[in-house]
Amino acid sequence: MEKPDKLYHASSNRDIERFEPRSDKVRDASEGPQVFATPDKRMATIFMTGTDDSWTHSGAFNSVPYIIISDKERFKKLDQGGAIYHLPSETFTTDSEKGLGSLEWTSAEGVVPSAKEEHELALEAMLNHGVQVYFVDPET
Repeated sequence: MEKPDKLYHASSNRDIERFEPRSDKVRDASEGPQVFATPDKRMATIFMTGTDDSWTHSGAFNSVPYIIISDKERFKKLDQGGAIYHLPSETFTTDSEKGLGSLEWTSAEGVVPSAKEEHELALEAMLNHGVQVYFVDPET
């Protein structure tokens, strides 16, 4: 797989000057702290609001990113917008057997963003970039 020139990382924090590897959300404990990014800006928007797998599910179907949210009110309260950061890809690698496969790249080194795009709401950013957003009831 050819390495993209740039990758994207979204955050509710609009003031990040340098991303440092973290171990609070990991795919595999043996990897150690990582910075996560994706070559798909659409996929990055899904991570702008802090959610977890207990009430959301996300991925891509036929290369189209989606998010399923089982608590619309909770999501809306958390959605404060944020930024999509453009990251140089030099220190990133991908493992097709882990996480989102080729949609997920990681770096064990700190990374300084080359640009950022701010968004008032994560939901608007997702919809404007073509993410399929589904609000469902908790039973579904």
